[in-house]
Amino acid sequence: MNREMITTLTKAASISSCASTGSETDSDCSHLPDRPVKAQVRRGSNLSKTQHHLTGSFLFDDSPLPPLPNKPSSSTNPINERLVHNHLKNQGPNVSMFYRADGGVVAVKGEGAIIYEPDGSSYLDCANNVAGCGHSHPLIVKAAVDEIQNIMTNGRFLHPLRDAYVMRLLATLPPELDTLYLVNSGSEANDLALRMARQYSTSANPDHVICIDCAYHGHVQSVVDVSPYKWRQCTDGNAESYHKEHVHVVSAPDTYRGPYKTGAEYADEVKLVLEDTGGVGAFIHESILGCGGQIMMPDGYLPAVYDAVRSSGGCVIADEVQTGFGRPGTSFWQFQHYGVTPDIVTMGKPMGNGYPIGAVACRREVAERFAASGIEYFNTYGGNSVACAFGNAVLDAIEQDGLQENARVVGEYLMKRMRSLKELPSGVEFVKRRRTDYTGEDIIPHEKLCRYVVDFLKYERIIVSRDGPDGNVIKIKPPLVFTNGNVDSLVNGMKQALIEAEKTGYF
Repeated sequence: MNREMITTLTKAASISSCASTGSETDSDCSHLPDRPVKAQVRRGSNLSKTQHHLTGSFLFDDSPLPPLPNKPSSSTNPINERLVHNHLKNQGPNVSMFYRADGGVVAVKGEGAIIYEPDGSSYLDCANNVAGCGHSHPLIVKAAVDEIQNIMTNGRFLHPLRDAYVMRLLATLPPELDTLYLVNSGSEANDLALRMARQYSTSANPDHVICIDCAYHGHVQSVVDVSPYKWRQCTDGNAESYHKEHVHVVSAPDTYRGPYKTGAEYADEVKLVLEDTGGVGAFIHESILGCGGQIMMPDGYLPAVYDAVRSSGGCVIADEVQTGFGRPGTSFWQFQHYGVTPDIVTMGKPMGNGYPIGAVACRREVAERFAASGIEYFNTYGGNSVACAFGNAVLDAIEQDGLQENARVVGEYLMKRMRSLKELPSGVEFVKRRRTDYTGEDIIPHEKLCRYVVDFLKYERIIVSRDGPDGNVIKIKPPLVFTNGNVDSLVNGMKQALIEAEKTGYF
C-alpha cells in the first residue's frame, strides 16, 4: 500500500513515513511531569513500568518561539493582534488556535491547497484534512448553495438527496456494513458507536471498552473517556480521575518504539485484558493512530484482536474519521488495508469538506439490537438535505477529479522527495540516542528540532502540524488535490529548515 499523501518525519533514526490524517490537539503539555499509564497490560510489559506523558501540538503552544533568522512574526500584524486578543478575552481559555504564540493564521479564503489571509498573502495548507477535496471546490460550493436556497430544516423529513447519499456511501463499504446513521461530527459518530456496541455486546461487561494508548476519538465525554490523548493532558493533578474504571488502555502497537516488535505480541496484550475482565463491550481503534504518532497497525494485529474481541462477545469499532474518503490512495477506507471488516465504522471530518457531517455504518444485526431497546433514535440536524448535498458533492469530486488516485500518485512522489532529506545530518538523526538493545525506555525524542522545523515552515508560508506522544512527529496531511509542485515547495522548505537548524545548533 502507498503510504500516501501524508507523511511523518518521525523520531526514528531516519526519515520514515506512514499514512495519516489529521488530529485535534488542544495544548502543549511538554512541561508536564510524566504520568503512569493506568492500563491492564501484558505481564512484564515495559509499558506497565515506564512513565509516559503526552505532548500536544506546538501549534497551540504559548511559549516564546525559538530564534529564526530574518523571519517576521505574524504577532505584530494589527489584524492578527486584535483577533488573538479578542479570542483570548471572549472565548474559553483552552479553545485551540493554530500558532497562538505567533499571532495565529487568519484564514478568510481558500482555494485548492492554498489559504489566504485578509491582505491577500497565502499559505500552502499541508495540515488540513477537513477540506479533503480542496478549499472552496466549485462543484461542492455549487451543490451546497443550490440546496441552501431550497430548504434548511430538520433531518427527520424525507429527502431525495438523503436517500441517494446513504446508498452511495454504503456502496463504498464492504457489503456486510449495510446500515447507516447520519450525524453531525466524528465525535457524535463515535459516541453513537459506543452506545450501539454496548447494546449489541453479549459479553459479561458490555459497558467496558478497550482503547489504544494516545488514541483520540473526539471531544464529547463518552469518547474523551476512551481518548487517552485527551485526558493525559490534565494539569489539575487529577489525571487518573479522568481514567474511568470501565476503560482499559492497551499499548499503541508501535513495533519500532514500543515494548513489542510484532503485531501478535500487541494483540496478546488485548487478549490479556479480555481474560482478566471476562470480556468487554467494544474495542475501538483508529485505523491509523493519529495523535499517537501516525502509527499504522502492524501485520496481523487487527485480525487477531478482532477475533479475540468477537469471541468474548464484544464489538469492534473502526474510527475512520481521519483516514477515510480516499486518503489511503489504494483504498477508500484505511481498515481495508488490514484485511478486516469492523462491526461498526465511524466517519466525519472530510466527509463534508468543511461542513459538519458524520456517520456511523454498521452491520444490520448491530442496528437491530440497538433498536430492540425500544428507544427511538433521532438527530435534529443529522442527515439534513444541506449536509447531504455537501456529502454527495464530496463523493462526486472524489470520483470526477480522481482524488483517490491522485492521493496514490502524489503520495508516492512525496515519499520519494522526503527520502532525499536523509542526506542531511539533521534529517537522518531525529533522535538524540537509540540503544540497539531497546527496552522501551531509551529513545529520547528530538522534540526541539521538530518544533524548529514547524516554526520555520510557518514563516515560509507552509502550514504543517506537530504531534506524537513526545511532540516530535511532523504531520503532513494536505487536501487530496495536492500536486507534485506543492510537494516540491514543502520538501524544499523542510530541507532549508534542516539546514538552518544545523547552522543554529538545533540538533
